[in-house]
Amino acid sequence: MTIGTLPVAHAVNIVDEPNTKAVGHVVWHKQANIDPQDLLDKAVPKDSTSLFFIRRYDNDPEQTSANIAVNDRFQVSLHPGNYTQVYSCAGINRLSAEATGLKTNDLLQDVYPYTLEAGGTYFFYVDVDAAGNSEIQQITRDSALEVLENKAYQTHQITRVVPNCPPAPVVVVQPKPKPVAPPALVLEQPVSIELKVLFDNDKAIIKPQYFQEVKDVADFMQKYPNTTAVIEGHTDSNASDSYNQKLSQRRADAVMQMLTAQYGIGADRLTAVGYGEARPVASNATSEGRQQNRRVIAVISERQ
Repeated sequence: MTIGTLPVAHAVNIVDEPNTKAVGHVVWHKQANIDPQDLLDKAVPKDSTSLFFIRRYDNDPEQTSANIAVNDRFQVSLHPGNYTQVYSCAGINRLSAEATGLKTNDLLQDVYPYTLEAGGTYFFYVDVDAAGNSEIQQITRDSALEVLENKAYQTHQITRVVPNCPPAPVVVVQPKPKPVAPPALVLEQPVSIELKVLFDNDKAIIKPQYFQEVKDVADFMQKYPNTTAVIEGHTDSNASDSYNQKLSQRRADAVMQMLTAQYGIGADRLTAVGYGEARPVASNATSEGRQQNRRVIAVISERQ
């Protein structure tokens, strides 16, 4: 087409439909009907690891999205009620989630480092509060499968080519004489450690400011290697007894998962028990009292 003697360029094709976007020749879809089991059944590429990111429908603002990044590489803007899956190289992976609405584009803010094994599959909750603060929490496979039911798969908004992961270097270590270890310390009486891990209402996500509380329990159990611990989860009186019991169990499970995944405490040394609202330590008539009741306690004793 020309006007006079000057050619007129055609405009770039742009599509902005609810589930389909396009700019020029680049087309992507926000959601797809993909059964999580189909992804779980696929073999993980060599020297790689598989990561699932999941968001619940909860009290998060309905229109929030969280920019998920792995090692400072944007993967997807994850919306409530959706999940996504990506592959990454085995080893230390720095995971982050930044609320899109904050518009900081800082993918290294509040990074969560995890050491992930080749061929493994890992599951993570992504949570965004009303202020736009985002958190990532590793969860068990069983917990993930329960939450993944009826979730929509969120497709990647930018095509990413996963780099070939280099094989792990073969390191030949010459054996060294084993030092004689001193006798293990023995815990004479059971110890009850109250973790000052306070949870938001209807949440089971451990906030970063409480990580040290969980580490203190891990340090104590490493000091006394023949001990076991019962992780007790508690709630306030909001909601029904049955709901609070399940919520308290999720909170106890979250602490137990952090002790095993991040601090190396053997799962055979830990038991998670949810007590719901049955054991308050403060009045549920005030917001301050209710927050104190949303807690976790570790009861540590010598293995019999």
